Amino acid sequence: MSALLRVGLFATSASSLLHHLVSSKQYLFSSRPENGTLTRYSFGPNYALLDEGTMDIPAACHTTSFTSLHLTNADYNAGIWGTASTGTCSVLFGVTTDGYTQLRSKEIAGDVHSLAWGSSGRSLHALDSHTSTTSTTSIVNFRIAENPDLENIIATSILANVSDASQIVSHPTSNRLYVVTKGTNELISIEAQENANSSASTAALSRYRLIPSSLDASQFHTSSLATSSSKDTLWTLSQSRTQAIITAFSLNTTTGEIIDAAARASWSGLGDGQIMAAPFAGGNVVAITNSPAGYVTLLGLDGAMATAEQSDKTAQGHEYLQHMDMERSSAAGADQLAPKIKSYGRTMLDEFIEVGESVWVD
Repeated sequence: MSALLRVGLFATSASSLLHHLVSSKQYLFSSRPENGTLTRYSFGPNYALLDEGTMDIPAACHTTSFTSLHLTNADYNAGIWGTASTGTCSVLFGVTTDGYTQLRSKEIAGDVHSLAWGSSGRSLHALDSHTSTTSTTSIVNFRIAENPDLENIIATSILANVSDASQIVSHPTSNRLYVVTKGTNELISIEAQENANSSASTAALSRYRLIPSSLDASQFHTSSLATSSSKDTLWTLSQSRTQAIITAFSLNTTTGEIIDAAARASWSGLGDGQIMAAPFAGGNVVAITNSPAGYVTLLGLDGAMATAEQSDKTAQGHEYLQHMDMERSSAAGADQLAPKIKSYGRTMLDEFIEVGESVWVD
């Protein structure tokens, strides 16, 4: 599928401005956590953004000002879905694109700042990094009916010995969820509770270290991950004050289970980065935006590299990307067949002081 990449970015003041493109690709919604508001933009000629007005999200937790506000959408349920958190109290909400219909969940005594849709579109998974009584991470699983109400909690998956979880994503066609932790720099794979009737359960976890042993992991934090539209690759981004590390994991396309860490690369990085996977059918390309440095970086997984000698050849303009060795079996030919992370270019947006997430537009 041929597509054109447009990166939608916003300048902000004190806090990053998150935004999300609804599935119709007709509107862009930006959020301001400190005001508890959403602003709708339409696309004008040449993808210019036209401000169409601002709406309030449902008030919750005795405030209209939040520390984080996360937005998402689903093909099965039109509109904007999100979570607003004060750090100790959170609420999920849904808003139609015209702003006239709003839903909200009961308040959750915890810090819910990331959401993931199940592959069927009938479940919504909310990552609660901290509760009021314990630091145990949990995933609150909502059943989403044709006429949703955000009140049908089908299960709460308890993630044992997991703290400071930062983001959750789902596999496009299976019941597999993935979580990254900010402080311990781990990738955690979980089988989702799609049809569970119990109010609480302990999830079986698989854990993967994201920082190679040659580096001081305490200097890094991991806050972003994404699954490619190819369904066979998961990307994670870890950063220190001076370096960014991106790791590509190969996935079983049917079950979503992690097979292994396929490739890793690094570059000199500044600020927090966010990954957004391209919507190209079968594609393995991601965009990374860095704040406050204002870089937009395009990377992909190149499985065509035949030899280590070829992979060492760096095209002009892509020298910033440094490949990192992976721990592999000693089987003959393993190194020669290993995929590599490839740079498709990067650009610096000098006019922006701080940027939020990126979006792809066909």
